[in-house]
Amino acid sequence: MPSFRLVEDSASPVRAEDFFDHVALVAHNCYQVGKKDHANNVLFLSRLIANGHLAMIEHYRFLFRLDEACYRRIRLFDDAYQERFEDGGRYYVSTSLRPLLEASGEKRKAYSCLMSALDPEIRALLPACESCPGAIRTRPETEGLTREHFLLCVYPTYHIVTDRGVTHELVRHRPCSFAQESTRYCNYSKDKFEHCLTFIRPQRYEEMKGIYDAFFQAAADAYFALLSSGARPEEARSVLPNALKASIMVTCSLKEWLHILSLRCSPFAHPDIRRVMEKVRQDLLSRNLLLPEECHA
Repeated sequence: MPSFRLVEDSASPVRAEDFFDHVALVAHNCYQVGKKDHANNVLFLSRLIANGHLAMIEHYRFLFRLDEACYRRIRLFDDAYQERFEDGGRYYVSTSLRPLLEASGEKRKAYSCLMSALDPEIRALLPACESCPGAIRTRPETEGLTREHFLLCVYPTYHIVTDRGVTHELVRHRPCSFAQESTRYCNYSKDKFEHCLTFIRPQRYEEMKGIYDAFFQAAADAYFALLSSGARPEEARSVLPNALKASIMVTCSLKEWLHILSLRCSPFAHPDIRRVMEKVRQDLLSRNLLLPEECHA
């Protein structure tokens, strides 16, 4: 029996409303771990933060409406993980938890109003601080923001299944957050991977099936032979090709998604990334997160 299989690429939104459940779902993608319950997710995130793995925390954004004094204090500190703006006489900060976790000294004091506005379960992850009024947690869709600011503080996450050649292109985009299936830790000889390698079906597969199948089988044979010889997955992965299926979570603002789509849905983009990014584009349009005039193929 062949030790490989072919699948189609896909793109689907990830929309867990709860902070812990959303971040855990994203982070578990790296090791291809199944969905866990909320209690397990809380413990998992506590361990992630304790070990300094803060990149996963970037995948969930909070929006705060602030009083002017609190906003002015926060504006004294630059932070690459935040958007700060005034809209209709109101003051806002859009941020992940990462700046709050990394802040120290006067910056931590300035951020205390944001920390105080969070639910107790989330505050327990953060450094202790004095309660400080001046901010409320809110949602972009309830605030009547201008289109410019709405695009800045809505951060959709997409679960994209594509090949590793495409993910090499995707991870060049900034500012974005990524959580990609790890060939270092995933052992494709195990039951949960059905003891085989999975490749994305090439667009012209039927025309050149014999060549593709011979190569895929050779790659699978080499990979499993290395494992059988005592190689670790991180060593055996050296024979895995660009066609290998890669599961990646991508989070960024609507503004950045517009930039990505303008490049990757272009006729000049690689056909494989254009195909999967068109699926992202259609989903954003169907949910009215992007407008047709903003998002041209």
